[in-house]
Amino acid sequence: MNRYPADVLRDFAAGVFTAAGLSAEDAAISADCLVAADLRGTHSHGVIRLPFLVRRLAQGGANPAPQIRVLRDAPATALLDGDGGLGAVTAHRAMTLAMEKAARSGVGLVLARNSDFIGTCAYSAMLALEKDMIGLTWTNGAPGMAPWGGRRNAIGNNPLGIAVPAGRCPPVVLDMAMSVSAGGKVRLAAKRGEQIPSGWILDQEGHDTQDPGALEAGGSLLPLGHKGFGLAVIGEILAGVLGDASILGEIPPWFSAPERRVGSGHLHLAIDIAAFRSPDGFRQRVDQMAETLKGTPRREEAQEILLPGERAARLEAARTLSGIPIPPEIALDLRHLAEAYGLPTPEPRSAG
Repeated sequence: MNRYPADVLRDFAAGVFTAAGLSAEDAAISADCLVAADLRGTHSHGVIRLPFLVRRLAQGGANPAPQIRVLRDAPATALLDGDGGLGAVTAHRAMTLAMEKAARSGVGLVLARNSDFIGTCAYSAMLALEKDMIGLTWTNGAPGMAPWGGRRNAIGNNPLGIAVPAGRCPPVVLDMAMSVSAGGKVRLAAKRGEQIPSGWILDQEGHDTQDPGALEAGGSLLPLGHKGFGLAVIGEILAGVLGDASILGEIPPWFSAPERRVGSGHLHLAIDIAAFRSPDGFRQRVDQMAETLKGTPRREEAQEILLPGERAARLEAARTLSGIPIPPEIALDLRHLAEAYGLPTPEPRSAG
């Protein structure tokens, strides 16, 4: 695969978003969210999403110029209306507000409703790292996952992102969906004509299948056991019900109904470490914890013990230097977008 410099992809995506009607600020946020996912190895939420998001903007499912407003406000909490804006934009505003409240009150909790597809939850959660804070983002989405024991999709896989500062070690970043595999990974496999492992999805008849195309044909993601389903239910309540956002079947599939508003909800939590202890002491303690865990005797088949986000941090560092690998199928999509919006096609750094 050709490798593309992150700045090249970021500038291109921002140019596409601007041409699609976003402000320069919102276009930069939306582009950075996609490229950050690619840098950290979450390609299912990277620039592969750009054509889908642009289609939503063009067909009215997402609002290119949202008037995000505060509906309820208190010293440590707030409720935002995203006005149908892209999820990365709404999430950025919500987490920024949560951090402002945490700086004053120790903790800031902001709910958002009437938002679009959020992308990676880790992106907004990691904003808190720059402020010596712990960040948490949780969102609900269109039903694509079967309940534990069910054979039809009925709930979103409701991803969760948590980011924790560290010192010598990389930040501890948990970024997970509540399904065995994120839906984006299944769609990426379908895009590339690859099979998926058994146990990831069910077809529309409720049977296990290795055909990734079965998901969009009415199939269902499988939950990460009863615990994954339980967490999805809690996410639906905290991100959806609590802020009076859309829930369950009220949320249309953003990727296949580009003309319909999603209306999903997000929860954003910022915890100011300084309200509880010295940030430097906290970082040292996290390092100590990480080193103790990584020093655990390993099973024979394990090469290394990795903490959440450690592999992604290594990929980000390497790809910042060497570039982001982009499959030919996705590069072709980017070329089509460049032609459609009269923009220069992004050029790769090198092959290999």
